[in-house]
Amino acid sequence: MTASAAPEVRRVAPCLIDAIDRAVALCTSTLDFSRESGTIAVEIADDGHGLPPKARENLFRPFFGSARPGGSGLGLAIARELVRAHGGELSLVSSAGAGTVFRLTLPAPAARELSRARASMS
Repeated sequence: MTASAAPEVRRVAPCLIDAIDRAVALCTSTLDFSRESGTIAVEIADDGHGLPPKARENLFRPFFGSARPGGSGLGLAIARELVRAHGGELSLVSSAGAGTVFRLTLPAPAARELSRARASMS
């Protein structure tokens, strides 16, 4: 990662932290971190009711992906675009039955910047 990309990562960090905080507040959630061939992977799982089929189909489409009343449908669409802009991916792993699992991957240098950004926010 170049020094010029660091400010962008600092803008991504609060969005990701907010998404994780919301998941943790709504139900029992787990985070699983791993390092895989030059990337850092984070799986975020909860034990909620899962996502309805319509929400799964439109999850990353702006204005269509909200699974909750009053949601704008922008959160995951924006988060995915920001993650992709840094060479990563945000995807839905599963949401059948009870619980939902998302997977976030970032190149290892971008993940280090994310950790620094979070530390600077504390």
